[in-house]
Parts: sequence; structure tokens; C-alpha cells
Amino acid sequence: MKKIEFFYDIVSPYSYIAATQMAQFAGKAEVVWRPFLLGGVFKATGNSGPAFTVAAKMPYMFQDLGRLVAHYHIPFAMPAQFPANTVTVQRVLCAASDSERAALTLKLFNAYWGQGKDVTNLELLTELAGAELIAKAQDDAIKNQLKTNTEDAVARGAFGAPTFFVGDDMYFGEDRLFLVAEAVK
Repeated sequence: MKKIEFFYDIVSPYSYIAATQMAQFAGKAEVVWRPFLLGGVFKATGNSGPAFTVAAKMPYMFQDLGRLVAHYHIPFAMPAQFPANTVTVQRVLCAASDSERAALTLKLFNAYWGQGKDVTNLELLTELAGAELIAKAQDDAIKNQLKTNTEDAVARGAFGAPTFFVGDDMYFGEDRLFLVAEAVK
């Protein structure tokens, strides 16, 4: 069975949409959920968010997101805190075990993009993830894991989120999931 590495950040709306579609690979590929820090990727690559580089992109992005969430029948509520500093959130995801990371990721994406809640709020994050993971996220090993995930993605060519790797082949954007599906056949 082939492996799909899924690099994402909770702050990315297109990563949210991609995350809701990852179930299509159950039984077809091993999906490895790899939280990274999108801001770190942007800094390392000289990139910036698509909605902040050209004024016309922001209104289009929201129109595009509206079409996508309607197409996939997933909830969407624009978070009041956007963009948000997701360092702690991403560390919490790194602190989760491999077996619980996908479910926790979907839970946090739903809270942030599905319900518009500020998942960077420590009280809410603790409610959603649990105090144990919040505490574990402060460990140096977990902090280093987030840094390693980010550096690994950049070293392999990532410049934004979501980014997928099937072997050495990189796919960028939720709109490339059909190509990821072809690659794992």
C-alpha cells in the first residue's frame, strides 16, 4: 500500500477542505498526517498567503471557498481570528499519537473553519484536545517535531498548504487530490 504524506496547518482553509476528503483513501493508501507551520514554510520560501499578495485574490478566495464547501457539503464559518498564529495548535497536533492525529485534526478544523471558533484560545484548545496534549505540546521533543515537519516539507519543495507527497512526488493544493488518488492506484 502506498503512503500519502499530508502536510497541513489549521490556519489554511484549503487544508481544511482537503482534510475532509482524506477518508477517500481509507484502505487504498496509508495517510500520514504531518502538521507543519505554514508561516515557517512561507518564511523559508519567500511566499505569502494567497489572499494577501494581490487585492483581488481575497474576495475570490472567499467565493472559491464558498463553492468548495457547497460542493463537498461541509460546514463553513469564517473565523474571526484569521489569519491566526497556530504554533500551539500545530504543536498539539504533533503531540497527538499517530492513531489519534487524524480525528483531532478534523475536530480542530471543524471548530476553526466549520464553526468559526478561535482554536488558538487556550481554554477552547484545552477543551477540544485535552489538558494532557496541551502539556505535552510544551515538550522540546514536540516543538522539534513541528520544526522538523516544517523543514522536511520545505526541503522537499513545499511552499504552501496543503502539500501532499506520494513517494518523491509532490502535489500542492486540495484541487490536486484527484492526482494523488491516481498516484496511489
